[in-house]
Amino acid sequence: MTITYKVVALLSLVVSFIQIALGGFVRASESGLGCPDWPLCHGKIIPPFEFHTLIEYSHRLNGSLLGILVAVLLIICIMRYRRDKQLMLANYAAFTLVVSAGILGGITVITELAWWIRLIHLGIAQFLAACLMYITYKFAFDNLSNDYSYLNPIRAWKWKKILCVSLVFLLIVSGSYMVGIGASSSCSSWPLCKGLSIPDGISYQVHMGHRYISVVTLAFVGYISIELMIHAKGNKLIKRVTHSALGLLGIQIILGAVTVWSGFSSHMKVTHLSVATLVWLSVILMSLVAEKSFSKNDLVNNVAEGKYA
Repeated sequence: MTITYKVVALLSLVVSFIQIALGGFVRASESGLGCPDWPLCHGKIIPPFEFHTLIEYSHRLNGSLLGILVAVLLIICIMRYRRDKQLMLANYAAFTLVVSAGILGGITVITELAWWIRLIHLGIAQFLAACLMYITYKFAFDNLSNDYSYLNPIRAWKWKKILCVSLVFLLIVSGSYMVGIGASSSCSSWPLCKGLSIPDGISYQVHMGHRYISVVTLAFVGYISIELMIHAKGNKLIKRVTHSALGLLGIQIILGAVTVWSGFSSHMKVTHLSVATLVWLSVILMSLVAEKSFSKNDLVNNVAEGKYA
C-alpha cells in the first residue's frame, strides 16, 4: 500500500478516537448546546469565544476533519485498491458511518440532546472507529507473516469472537444509556450501591446493571484471552494484543470505581469513555489477529492434506 494511504488511514483512526473523546468532554462539561444551531454555530462560521461554545465547536471541527480524511481514504481505495473487496467494503462502510454520524450530530442539536439520539450517535462512532481499526490492521499487521505463528483451533471460536466483541459494545452502550437517563451518579459507592447488590429504584438498577455487564465482560474477555494464549504456541503477536485488551479492560473497571470515588468529576468521565474506546479497539484487533492466525493454520492443514496443489 502507498505511504499516502497508510498515513491517511492512521490519521483517520487517531482523529476518530479524538472525536469520541471530545464527544465525551462535550457531554461531561454540558456543552452540547454550546452551539444551539447546526451546521453553523450561533449563526456564524466562527462562533463567539465562550467556553461551552468552543468545546462544542471543536467537536464539530474535528468531525469535519474526520469526514474529509475518510472521504480521501475512500477515493484512494477506489483508485488503487478496488480489487480488494474486503478493504473496499470497509472503506465504504467507514464513509457511510461518518456521514451518518455527522447527520445525527445535527439531529442531536435540533432535538436538544435527546438521549436516545446521543446513544445511537455514540454507537455509530464506535462502529466507525472499528472500521478504521480494520483498515489500519490491513497494512500494519496483515503482512507481518513472521509474527503469525500457527494458532491451534479453538472450539466455537466464531461465536466466542462475536460474543466477546458484542459484550464490549454492550458495555459502552449501557454506559451511554445510564448517562442518558440521568443514572450515572445514582450510586455514590463502589462496588455496591447503598450497600446493596440490587437496590430499589430504576436509576440505581440501571447503574448497577452497567457494573454487572462490566464484570461479565471482564470475565469473558479474560477467558478468551487465556484460551488464545494457551493455543498461541509461539505467536508473540497474539500474546501482545490479548495482554493489551485484558489490561485495558481491567484499567477501565478501575477507572469506573475511581469515577465514583471522585464524585463523578467530568475529567474522570471523559477518561472513562476514552479508555472504553481503547478497549473496544483492542478487542477488535485481538479478534482480527486471531482470525488471521486461524486462517493461516487452516491453509497449512489443507496443503498438508493435499487439498491445494
